[in-house]
Amino acid sequence: MSDGSEQVAGDAEVGLRSHRLLEMCLIIGISPKNLRRVIQQRTEVDILRSSPGWTEKDMHSSFFDAADITPEVLSIHAPPFTGPQTNVHTDSQSSSHKQEEIMGPTFTSAQLFGNMETFKDHLNVPRGIELCGLPELCFPDGFKLPVEEQEESFHFLVLTDILGNRQQGVVLHINREIKESDLYQSPTECTELTTDCSEPFKVLVPFGICIITKFPYYTVLKDCLSCLLLDLQSCGEREFEMKVKEFAAQLALVPCPPPGSIQLCFELGPLSIVLSPPEDIDSPVIDIGLHIPFLCFKSETVLQILTYILTERRLVFFSTNWPLLTLVTECFIHYLYPLQWRHPYIPVLGNQMLDLVMAPTVFLMGCHSRHFETINEVEELVLVDVDNGTVLTTQHKGLETPHLPTAAVEEFLTSTQQLRANTELSSAHLASHTNLAKARQKKRDQRQQMNNKLRQIFLQLIGNLLRDVSKHLNLKHRVFNKKEFLDSRQPAAQPFYNSVRISLSVVDIAHQLSSAVAVNPPPPTPLQKSCKVFVSDFSGGMLRLQVISLSYRVRQRLTAFRTLYLPSFPCDPLDCLSVSLYYTKLVVQISRTIDQTCIEDSEALAVCFYLRGIVRLAQGQSLQALLDFQNLEKINMNFFPWDLVKHTLNSMTPEQLHTVQETEELKRLFFGTMQKHWDTLKQEESVKNFELPQMPLNKQDFGMHIQAAGIVNNPNNTDRLFDILAGGQQKLIEPKMFDELYSRWNEIKSEMDNITLPPEVMQNLLENERISKVSNPVKTSYGLGRVVLSQKRLFLLMEAHPYCKEIALFRDIEEVEFCLPVSIFPLKILALKIKVRDKKEPFIANLKSERDLWKVIIREMCAGKFLADRHKDPQYIQQALSNIQLINAVAKCNFHQRPMVIASKLAYLDHTVGQESQAVPRMTSDALKHTLHLTDSNSTPYAVDVLLYVPGNLDPCESAETHPKLWCGLSDGRVMMYNAATWIMEQPPIQAGHSKLNCMIGIGYEQVWLGSEDSSIYIIDALAMSCNKRLVGHRNQVSDMIQEETQENGDSISQIYSCSLDGSILLWDPGLMEIKSQFQLPQCWRLISMLLHRDHIWCCVEYSLLVLARDGTQIQEVTLTPSPEGSSNLMTDFLIIPQRDELWVVCSQRANVYIWKTDDLKDPIQTIPLPGCANISCMIHVKNQVWVGGGGTTNNSKGRIYIINSESHSLEKELEAPCGGIGALCSAEDRYVLSGTQDSKAIIWKVD
Repeated sequence: MSDGSEQVAGDAEVGLRSHRLLEMCLIIGISPKNLRRVIQQRTEVDILRSSPGWTEKDMHSSFFDAADITPEVLSIHAPPFTGPQTNVHTDSQSSSHKQEEIMGPTFTSAQLFGNMETFKDHLNVPRGIELCGLPELCFPDGFKLPVEEQEESFHFLVLTDILGNRQQGVVLHINREIKESDLYQSPTECTELTTDCSEPFKVLVPFGICIITKFPYYTVLKDCLSCLLLDLQSCGEREFEMKVKEFAAQLALVPCPPPGSIQLCFELGPLSIVLSPPEDIDSPVIDIGLHIPFLCFKSETVLQILTYILTERRLVFFSTNWPLLTLVTECFIHYLYPLQWRHPYIPVLGNQMLDLVMAPTVFLMGCHSRHFETINEVEELVLVDVDNGTVLTTQHKGLETPHLPTAAVEEFLTSTQQLRANTELSSAHLASHTNLAKARQKKRDQRQQMNNKLRQIFLQLIGNLLRDVSKHLNLKHRVFNKKEFLDSRQPAAQPFYNSVRISLSVVDIAHQLSSAVAVNPPPPTPLQKSCKVFVSDFSGGMLRLQVISLSYRVRQRLTAFRTLYLPSFPCDPLDCLSVSLYYTKLVVQISRTIDQTCIEDSEALAVCFYLRGIVRLAQGQSLQALLDFQNLEKINMNFFPWDLVKHTLNSMTPEQLHTVQETEELKRLFFGTMQKHWDTLKQEESVKNFELPQMPLNKQDFGMHIQAAGIVNNPNNTDRLFDILAGGQQKLIEPKMFDELYSRWNEIKSEMDNITLPPEVMQNLLENERISKVSNPVKTSYGLGRVVLSQKRLFLLMEAHPYCKEIALFRDIEEVEFCLPVSIFPLKILALKIKVRDKKEPFIANLKSERDLWKVIIREMCAGKFLADRHKDPQYIQQALSNIQLINAVAKCNFHQRPMVIASKLAYLDHTVGQESQAVPRMTSDALKHTLHLTDSNSTPYAVDVLLYVPGNLDPCESAETHPKLWCGLSDGRVMMYNAATWIMEQPPIQAGHSKLNCMIGIGYEQVWLGSEDSSIYIIDALAMSCNKRLVGHRNQVSDMIQEETQENGDSISQIYSCSLDGSILLWDPGLMEIKSQFQLPQCWRLISMLLHRDHIWCCVEYSLLVLARDGTQIQEVTLTPSPEGSSNLMTDFLIIPQRDELWVVCSQRANVYIWKTDDLKDPIQTIPLPGCANISCMIHVKNQVWVGGGGTTNNSKGRIYIINSESHSLEKELEAPCGGIGALCSAEDRYVLSGTQDSKAIIWKVD
């Protein structure tokens, strides 16, 4: 065989190993040696029976029973079927074929079991799958020689390796009539046996043909084996094995479709076989009817079985129908989606494997109904009788079915009652199809529609069951408060939730499902919700996810699948040349589909490039395959096969790798794959149940426990609480004190959650008003009622009438003090007096024992409102509410100190107002409009490195989609989008890589391009709110991008320049997402920004500015004279004001702004000093002002913004940002300037 053939075979293994339909094909049966022995003994038995004095006892003492025969693997056919000579020939193989024609590895049972490890290494048998046990699974009833003809039959297998990876098997059972001449290698042996027989001996011998695949295409493979059956019925014994091998070689040429909208179709015998793709990256392949359990069980029974699975019981399914066992259990596995069953799963147990049900672990197994009584003796099993539709528990120990939440059960039963699981009834009025292909297509469509309905029903069920789970998770510490969660459930449903193990992935799934699944969604509305989940390795593992990102899409497709027809199989699938021609035809077919697909249909394009890439690998065209994979990143990077590309590059010769590195389009691919893997995520730690401490706690341990309990989230507040509880002397917090605080805090939390007001009062609440505390009925100056506190005001809920009367807004409260009201009784009633602005008489409430507590919490809320108004930061209101909840909890505790003394010390904001040495500067307060917190208090703060404002319609009556948008990029790669009309984040964050983002530009209203430190350009689809495209032209971090609108042949054309730190500048076509041109700046190590001005490219490079022509030719250089103080001249930003022909430049550690005339760049015309500035990071031009952002010298935790008049070159304002150094600036239509800080905040400033 030639070297070219070797290359084709080797790359075919690399390209198709994980994507082909067939992994291997096995023939299972009885070896010729054992069969000869059985026939010989039968012959001798016949002779003995005819002899005088023979008894049945004599036969049993002299011969073994055929039922004791163990089936064996007679031969295995696995790819590659073409390539160098790898075949191991045996005497059982056909001698009618030339040696060089049989290229695939074929092993007899003797050779197979004689050297199993060598066999596994040669064939890449999946680790953990023991082929020695496979024959028993192929003949689960045991191997028996039939007496008469039997119909062919199928059943299905699921094989699992030690890592939990599953493979599927489809087994065809056939009986073949074996003649004596087929059993012996020489006519003499046959003659010796038949001398005493009047006629030639024939015997029916069962064989099993098993196809192993990585993709659960049960129905497809059953159809394929049915086509093979037609050929086997007409072939002789000598051709039997070769037919099977040719069949396996054909299926090995079929790739499985990746997720998307393209299905594959190929012709096999009389059938057109269709491979439907999974719906998205993380959805499983479903090639069975999910309605099958509803044909076997009532809806209530289906729910009961699913409950046992969710609570991890040991289940055994029974049926007399072997294939039904796998189909039913597979349906229940799909019902769990998006959860996964990670325990032992064996849907078919052979007769010799029944001891596995004694395993002490959780499992899901299936066996024949004849073993029901035997297995019923095992304790603590749930027995599911598929044939009778019943569920029983073993007699030794009863297992009660936990109750599910009533609402979830009722919704499920209502939904399933509307199903028409029996499609025969729903189509009884239709005419019969006379076209086989149309009949099969109609059946597939009906199955798909039914599967979509059922998946939506079960996704709704899982969402309802796990609703609110995420509320009891402390994500920062990955601690789940199970007790709180159980207390919030219905008492009848608590045993169910107590049995379900909660992992981080389950909690995150619950959060996504609860937000995606409506309680009562309209039936026609599709469910589409994308989310991010983390990998969890929860020890003890239950139903857990093993994927990084998950997209829930249970929907009716608006358009039908597009079908890609595979070429006809080669006449000789074992011939290298024929196979190569087949691949060529397939590449042409895929390329034609690519040409016919519009660029907007990115999903279909990604599928085509993916398929063409793996087929080209099979052809040995590695370079072209890598180019196809490269295209995936700019179309849909979710499809990018990192492992396959890395495997391909690692297997290349040095000459091939050199070619890859010399190919311009592949340079970045080689660099990113071989040296870095930007998309690799670290596994998250497991979720732990929260436990109260048993030992005294120091400050560090107290902080961990108090934050894990969710009582306090901010580390500064945690330290403050410890010091207050410790009393300044005690260095440890006793477990009893912590337990008391935790119990009281839960009581207060429960009281707040259960506050109810009359409907008439609820209608009069302010917008977004939430009630935080309600007093006992008290007498007040407004009458008898209850004092109610919200985050906005105080009001009195009248006791005898269903209405409320406002006491005061917190901003209007001037003073809160104790008083003694006038009373005719000698008793002193404790009262609280509240003085309100613009009201003559104060409000007085006889709060009695609650007086001291209400004074503290009212003052704390007033302080929070005051600070929020002063700093234009609503986060102070939230902090005040958290402090009030903690104050209420401490006030109820039974500590050795007076509880109110401790509680009053927790009013941190009230103390802060009195201790603030100076207010926010007037200039800053006037300009400050609002502060956005991009992360919550539980999360680690990240710097806001880049901002982008996209204009829109400010009319509140218009759709939110037309409103202006603010895009914020964080240093961890997250991008958040705010509605700039309401300043509300309406969509979850989008992850664009996991590195710092340096630049961002908007391409119309459809796309946002982001330059990352990982040297990639990520593209966000602004309409779909997803990031699944990436451009990889740079080899260093992308530092800046600019967009240019040009005219070409009278048409307006957009193009984008991007640059990286190493001096590489690329020109992109945003429509095609291709590089139009590029050049490299010589000896450049720090190109941080660039601009276009007067047809020249201006670049900020370390200590100078370069003016370049479009082709990269240097025209001029701008430098600064070194300062006498020796401070750095490292330039950080620049801008050009075209109206004034001025160039403005700032340096990182020089507190000056330098201005040149663009027509005279020799020396700056003016230098503007910036007082109190330590460093400068960014600069923008707004109206007739230039805003410069950086950090101050006196307080590094505060940022500074300098506003310079661009006409007079005078410093007009100095603004102080208390939220850290300024890292980014952008303008919102010249009305506002937005600044990004180092602690996850975006500050909105008004422009004069």
